[in-house]
Amino acid sequence: MPRVIVLCADDYAHTTPISHAILDLADKRRISALSCMTASALWSEHGPWLARVRDKVDIGLHLTLVDEAPLTAMPHTAPGGRLPDIATLIKQSYLGRLDLAEIEAETRAQTAAFQRVAGFLPQHIDGHLHTHVLPGIRDVVLKIAGEITPHPWLRNISDRLPAISSRSVAVPKAAFLALLGRALRKSDARMNTSFSGVYDFAGDYGTLFERFTEKMGARHLILCHPGGADDTAAHAGARAGEYAFLNSDGFTALLAARNLRVGRFAEAA
Repeated sequence: MPRVIVLCADDYAHTTPISHAILDLADKRRISALSCMTASALWSEHGPWLARVRDKVDIGLHLTLVDEAPLTAMPHTAPGGRLPDIATLIKQSYLGRLDLAEIEAETRAQTAAFQRVAGFLPQHIDGHLHTHVLPGIRDVVLKIAGEITPHPWLRNISDRLPAISSRSVAVPKAAFLALLGRALRKSDARMNTSFSGVYDFAGDYGTLFERFTEKMGARHLILCHPGGADDTAAHAGARAGEYAFLNSDGFTALLAARNLRVGRFAEAA
């Protein structure tokens, strides 16, 4: 029997080409989960499109606390109406300077926007640029996830350093994220047990994806960012390369050769 891996596409509703690419892959069951940016101005339009794939993939919240405009007033966190960059947010979180009341209100607003448009609560929660694992923010996420029934899966971005080193893909970046995510991994929330998919948005994605399937834990999650080349989103060329590979015969051949199949969170449990 093939081993199940969760393959999750991030950034749904960030741009129209990204949403179309993710929907196409979900329709074809080439991904098994997707994460939605409900703070996006496009969410109210793109959210209803998910009805056609709800029975094929897990659909979750991509909590957005960096770079974008928030849904709520955040005078301390986003004084100019714009959320901080990732470096600033990381620094503030570790120095204990985050306004956690603002963070909680924004997280609840993005969760409510998910439910209002999609018609159900998120089946999993992760963070844009992995911010859900940061000190203070992770406690907010754990609190809100604990109020949702059934409890959503949370993304564990931590993995064993020997596994990260063995894959030889963006090792410093993946190791840094693994260290950031260590505290969340210690919680009793439902989550994946190992993680890959991080890279520097360069190189042949098929070769990289093969490495992502090495040294996997019992419940493995691979992150992906499919999209279109003709797009304003960051890393549009790399996103198009991911989309092309995941749509290719090479992708299905790789899964078959390694006796793998993509499956939803509960299937990988």
